[in-house]
Amino acid sequence: MTAAESIQGRYYALVTLVSMIAWFDNWREVWGCYRRGTELPPLRFRRNLVLHHRPGDVALVQFYDVFRDKNYRRYITEPRHGTIVDIGANIGVVSLDWASRLPHVRIHAFEPHPGTFAMLAENITANHLLERVICHQQAVGREAGTLTFRTAGLSVLTTAHKNLADNATGEFTASTVSLDQIVERCAQDGAVGLVKIDAEGAEAEILEGARPETLKEIRQFVIEYHDSMCPNALVRCEGVLTGAGFRCAIRPTQTNLGMLYAWRDRARA
Repeated sequence: MTAAESIQGRYYALVTLVSMIAWFDNWREVWGCYRRGTELPPLRFRRNLVLHHRPGDVALVQFYDVFRDKNYRRYITEPRHGTIVDIGANIGVVSLDWASRLPHVRIHAFEPHPGTFAMLAENITANHLLERVICHQQAVGREAGTLTFRTAGLSVLTTAHKNLADNATGEFTASTVSLDQIVERCAQDGAVGLVKIDAEGAEAEILEGARPETLKEIRQFVIEYHDSMCPNALVRCEGVLTGAGFRCAIRPTQTNLGMLYAWRDRARA
């Protein structure tokens, strides 16, 4: 290790420690496990949230992405009423962030993986959010039907699109619903102010399968695009959204991976 790498490593460790102190009631326990490389305990937030997780859920990475760095809040105006849709909810990190700050919003969270869905449901229950966060053990795709998903250790890598034959650890089949069906299902809960999509390669098909009338019912999108899993996913998503009257902002995070934000207007829901 070079001197520069050593300094960089110490700096990253310091930033991590400061983040833990600022956010977690049990930061000492979390920090100790982090430094030893052992399994982390549940993350107990100072805002009275708890995040249960498994080793393959990379909970700290999700915490950085959602809570600390606020990557799902950029460019958009979070709705204060109505409905938010969380497609690819994983263990519920984004849904928990929204539900803890937006008390008058109802969230529909979709997660197909049985084990990950169980952890999502556990987190929603543990934080007493069952009345406002509705969990659906379903995938979202171009149309209703079924899809076969492959897993590769980390829950955030579950996908029906990338060929994981070399490192897949399992597979499962899940029922799928379309974005049209979701918007119809959510109609009774008010206007759909925001749809988040983190579907590991399915983002373009989800948008392309939606009717123009459905897209008109949605005010904003936050989408993680995966060009490495689905070629030209970003171009395809942006094409659908701009064609439907959305303005878009793109924020790359890695090669062939990043965030796409889209909004129809700046009015609050």
